[in-house]
Amino acid sequence: MGVSDRYHFAWLCEALDRFEDETGHLAAIRRGSGDLALWCLGEQRVNPPIAYLWEALGRERTRATFFDKFPTDPAVRAQDIDALENLPDNACDVLTLFRASMFITDPPVFLAHVRRLVRPGGLVLIDWLHGLSDAPVLDLRGDPRHGGSSTPFMTTYADPEALADFSAEFERFIRHVNRPPWWANLERPGAPLPLAERVKRLLGRGPRRAISLATYLETLRAELARAGKHLIEPGLMEQHFKVVFRHARYFYPLVKKFNLYLLT
Repeated sequence: MGVSDRYHFAWLCEALDRFEDETGHLAAIRRGSGDLALWCLGEQRVNPPIAYLWEALGRERTRATFFDKFPTDPAVRAQDIDALENLPDNACDVLTLFRASMFITDPPVFLAHVRRLVRPGGLVLIDWLHGLSDAPVLDLRGDPRHGGSSTPFMTTYADPEALADFSAEFERFIRHVNRPPWWANLERPGAPLPLAERVKRLLGRGPRRAISLATYLETLRAELARAGKHLIEPGLMEQHFKVVFRHARYFYPLVKKFNLYLLT
């Protein structure tokens, strides 16, 4: 995320602090017997939210393991989040997937494997992306700046409780989906918008939609399905996990990127 990292990490730490204040879940895990394991998927180093979790669990008795599909550090284990079958059952107490959930290609398989990896009473923390950095769209189109080619953003999660609890954040994003800024290229995110289209937008003749908070989930479900992508909904999630906490943040006011993240 580059320039967004410090804002994203600050939000995650804020949300984790609120989670622990409300639930005491990390403290309960720490009070258990034996050594603990913190597994970080899609991570190559300690960042502020990982440091928060490590400290909350107790560094003296918690082993943190980092996994990434393309590790650059020999201490990081090579691991594709879409091929977790090689990892053992009941292997960790806390598992994180930050800034990578959009790459999940088969949600039922992923959720089943993650549930298998986490010990009873453990915790899984995932942030789910809604929107794209360069264009407020719902079908998670690839960002052509990522690795020099289009990136297949595939999956997100949403539930009615998240929209109700964080309606202001979702409504800010929905306003941009309904009326994109004059410079946002919806068809080719990241590419300059043609001059004629920019002029049309400036004259108030740009694209218009009428999505509301009440219709957001229905619209998101339909657009992801039409694009061959996935919306994880409560019914599927509840087959594997109980969602005990939610927090959302829309980052456009901070960095002018259309990233709305939902933490569960």
